Amino acid sequence: MGCIFPGFLLSLFLLGFPVLSSADLGMDKDFEEWKQDFKKEALLYGITEENFQKALASLKYDPEVIKLDADQPEFTRNIWDYIDNATSKRRIKKGRRLLKKHKKLFDSLEEEFGVQREIILSIWAMESDFGRNYGKKNVLRSLATLAYHGKRAEFAKEELLIALSMIQQQKLSPEKLVGSWAGAMGQAQFMPSSYVRYALDYNKDGKKDLWKSLPDILASIANYLSKSGWRRGEHWGVEVKLPKDFDWRLNSSAYELRFFQWKLLGVERVNGKPFENLQRIATLFIPAGRFGPVFLVTHNFNVIKSYNKSSSYAMTVALLSELFGDGETNQIAWPRDDKALSRAQIKEIQLRLAVAGHDPGEADGKIGSKTREAIRTWQLEHDLPGDGYANLELLELLRASYSEKQTENTEDIENTEAVEENRKILETAQ
Repeated sequence: MGCIFPGFLLSLFLLGFPVLSSADLGMDKDFEEWKQDFKKEALLYGITEENFQKALASLKYDPEVIKLDADQPEFTRNIWDYIDNATSKRRIKKGRRLLKKHKKLFDSLEEEFGVQREIILSIWAMESDFGRNYGKKNVLRSLATLAYHGKRAEFAKEELLIALSMIQQQKLSPEKLVGSWAGAMGQAQFMPSSYVRYALDYNKDGKKDLWKSLPDILASIANYLSKSGWRRGEHWGVEVKLPKDFDWRLNSSAYELRFFQWKLLGVERVNGKPFENLQRIATLFIPAGRFGPVFLVTHNFNVIKSYNKSSSYAMTVALLSELFGDGETNQIAWPRDDKALSRAQIKEIQLRLAVAGHDPGEADGKIGSKTREAIRTWQLEHDLPGDGYANLELLELLRASYSEKQTENTEDIENTEAVEENRKILETAQ
């Protein structure tokens, strides 16, 4: 028997059946115990015994979800790679066709919510490729697995409780809650909490259907943006060029100036057209450094970020909306010769900035607003253009700026795993 069973497992694997490791089998057993503890919380939350059993009793631990949750690629993606992937000719062509096909629906949505149709369409495209791919995971199983063993377990547990409440109150079928491994549902990719706040029954059929009903899907996206503060009639922003003597201290989210003030400072639109509303407020956004495209973005750009916090996501939605509309995209080329930084390299940048007395946030290998601001202030201190851009050139400058005599903490930085990994990458490259 001891020889037959491994062969049996191998046969299952070759036939395409999933085979759990001994670790996964142990995790599955512990998961059952966790479900019993979670059941007590769910009952206190108001979930009935019957609904809990219907939704979770037969659910199993999903090891693939944990793998996806833990997975971090070694290298980050440059923003232009992200945009290139999302703005294919196929997508643009299909998007324009959908705008024409559903003109009456988009007319109605613009009138009611004040959100431009191209923005609604762009988010739909980004979230599920116009409904073609919104995930195949059982959302309850994903959230339960993440609540049990994920990096943000408490968040997942709260979303799971909300999902159970949705099922109970709206009489939804648990198996129909399908979406991503992270628990985002349907073509709009709403988390359960967002579904409760923003999902709409726009076709008045008694259901808020983010899986099959196009009116409900698009109206829910528009409602999300509207309730997040979208300003009717306001564009997301424009591409601009900076004067040669530009004061780089103004490149900060702290500086919100009206378009006429930016104009007085010598900032102009790249296409030569005048700013449309001189009284509107905008901030500079320089996603790829001073040699790449530069934008003035308005309040509505930040509303797009409320849907997804990534600046790359918001920029892609914005540029995709332009391509769906008049077809215009950024005119200044992206600095495509810049290589993507590894997470180890970004961590090293963050650690060196912290030693220099700046606050880049957590050294997590991700470029966020705090890291950009820390880069910008460091650049200004060293009489460099404060574009806040992280690349290999910046890393080399940071390394060259500090000797062992200048700071006692440098030795600590030199011994970090991130720097050691980065040295290996550089040696390989050479």
